[in-house]
Amino acid sequence: MPDIYIHSFDIAANSHLVAEAPSILSAEEMARADRFKVEPARQDFLVSHHLLRQTLSSYLQTDARSISYDYGQHGKPHLKTPGRQELNFNLSHSGDRVLIGVCHNCEIGVDIERIQERSNPLQLARHFMSRNEALQLAGLKDPVEQREFFFSLWTRKEAYIKSLGQGFFHALNKTDMDEVSAGIHVPSSEDHRAYRIIDLEIAGDYKAAVAIRIDDDSLSGTIEIKMRV
Repeated sequence: MPDIYIHSFDIAANSHLVAEAPSILSAEEMARADRFKVEPARQDFLVSHHLLRQTLSSYLQTDARSISYDYGQHGKPHLKTPGRQELNFNLSHSGDRVLIGVCHNCEIGVDIERIQERSNPLQLARHFMSRNEALQLAGLKDPVEQREFFFSLWTRKEAYIKSLGQGFFHALNKTDMDEVSAGIHVPSSEDHRAYRIIDLEIAGDYKAAVAIRIDDDSLSGTIEIKMRV
């Protein structure tokens, strides 16, 4: 069973990285940052991608500036560094938190979302949740419980779809999950039963999840998540 490493960062505590970003990030990353029309969003991108390079460099034992990426059909990044293809990673950002997941020899996806008090879970569920999930959500009468359940569902789906490398090309409302133990889910689709989606505890006003694909001979083993906060 692969070890999963989860790194959680506070954006504000790392705001000094904005000034360092031009000397660390690639020209392509800087161009992406410059496409943001709102300055706080541009700075969040610079900090989160600087932190990603720092994190990966600690595993690769190399300079953060030397790291390069290839991209899948739907934009999921993979390491281009020769001989390091077995190290997989994924990044998510919401509010003032950055989440980075790293594992060896397994596909991985992570998602973190700040719980938005002004969101309308029942309305959103009609577009993004399966019929079964929408019914479960409607069965909760407490608005706080509705919001928390909705964002739990959302982060599980996002992490799973990101692990597939399909982004929104894989419909959220077509994805159902079964809980196999507390905080661990598997997709209902028989084609994807090798995936595990695990809830993460990051901060009180956030929901987060990590999804990994594991070999059939590891499905009955224990999944070990190592937090780096």
